[in-house]
This record gives sequence, C-alpha cells and structure tokens, in this order.
Amino acid sequence: MIYIKFFGDWKVYSNGKEMKEFKSRKALKIFFYLLLTGRTRVSVNELFRTFWAGYSLDYAKKNLNTQLYYLRNDLKIPKEYLSGEREFVYIAQDYFQSDYKEFLEAIESVDLEKAKQIFSGPLLEGISDEWVKKYRVNCQRMFDELLFTYESNLISERNKFIRLKSILEHQMVTRERYFIPLLIRTEKNVTFSVRKGDFLLMLDNDKAIVVLERGSKDYEQAINGFLRRIGVSRDNVAMIDENNVLNFISSRILGDSNEENLSNNSNN
Repeated sequence: MIYIKFFGDWKVYSNGKEMKEFKSRKALKIFFYLLLTGRTRVSVNELFRTFWAGYSLDYAKKNLNTQLYYLRNDLKIPKEYLSGEREFVYIAQDYFQSDYKEFLEAIESVDLEKAKQIFSGPLLEGISDEWVKKYRVNCQRMFDELLFTYESNLISERNKFIRLKSILEHQMVTRERYFIPLLIRTEKNVTFSVRKGDFLLMLDNDKAIVVLERGSKDYEQAINGFLRRIGVSRDNVAMIDENNVLNFISSRILGDSNEENLSNNSNN
C-alpha cells in the first residue's frame, strides 16, 4: 500500500517504509496533484496547463508519459493503477491512502481533534507551485470553518445547559415535577438519543444525565418508556434530585467536573 503524508514534512511510504529516492521531482508533483484532485481520471490538458504551460503540445505529451513511467517504476505499481491515455490520466484512488483523505473525513464528520492531529503543518510544505498554494489555502479554510462550527456547537451546548438550569430552578420553586432527572449507567462508548423536549448530558465515565419531560405520564410510565426505547435495564438507572443536576451544570460551564458527586448522591 502507498501512503502519502501531505501535511507538514511530506513523505511517501510503501508498505510502511518511507521512500526517499525518486527519479523525477516533477513526476512526484504530478502524483501529488492527481491524488489531491480525488478524481479517478484527470484531463491531460489540465495537466499540460499546470505543469507544461508555454511548452509545445508534443513536448508535453512525451514528457507526461515519461513522468508516469518514472512514477510506476518508483512506486512499483502496475499500469492499471496509473496510466495515461489519449485524453485522460487514470489513477486508482482507492489504492493510495493519505492524511489528506483522513483530513477530509475529519472535516466531514466535524472531528476537530482528529483534524488537529492531521493538520500538523502546511500542505506539501516546501513546494511553492501555484496549484499547491490553492490546495493549501483551501485546507486552511476548511479547518477554520470546522473550528468555527465546533465553537458554535459549544455555544449551543452552553445555551442548552442554561435553559435546563432555568427549568430545574423553576421546578424546585414551584414543586411541579414536569421533568425527571436520571443518572444512566451505560456500557463503554455507548451513545443514545433522546426525544425533543428531553435533555441529554453525556459524562466521561460511561454515564449520562437524562432529564425527561414527563408530559401527561406519571413517573414510572415516563421512565419505563424511555428505558425501553434505549434498551437499558432499570438496574442501570438512578433518580437524582435537581440540586445534583444544577451542581453539574454549573461545574460543566466552569469546566470543573462534578461527576463523582453525582454518583455518590444519586437515589436508587
């Protein structure tokens, strides 16, 4: 398998071993270009404009075929993975893996931590071709947008905490129990969703706070219906009072965990 590290100090690996000897630097740049397009076929005219602007068409055609030959030999790959025909160059994108692909996946899944790990430096650092600069700028833009989305989500989560805090404080004053605070013990890395009107606050130790909107149901009906939906037994659920949830909300907003107190103060 061929793996390319595009970000920061770029490298090419074959079956886990770094490759350092290449016949042609231009061939390597063409290889990078083909991979970054994400397309399985790229127009030869596009490659001519990018790498042989100002040269004759005959010279560009001969040189492109030579560079592709160098690449296949250096990478030790069969022709079906990389070939040039009359109008297109074909590349088997699935055969080649890269941190650029992983970066795009992190962007799509809004995984900021993964994107940070991958985005260790500029794309193809040290290569100053104009087409590289365009991809480099685009990567920075995608990362900035992901960061903005993440920060917006944090604001949204904080607003959710504030709204729940207001509801529970009002409930404590009026003693009208329209919301039921629960502490749920889950299996490791298990997640679940709640209905509109409920609140879900995932903790870091295989637990979650769920505040159920009771509606017209009594306590038992609301709790049992919820547990059936998420497939959790009653043994893994404890009712907690509003003060415990409010303490957690306050500590989470301030960034200071209070989960141990929740476990210790829950009512079975």
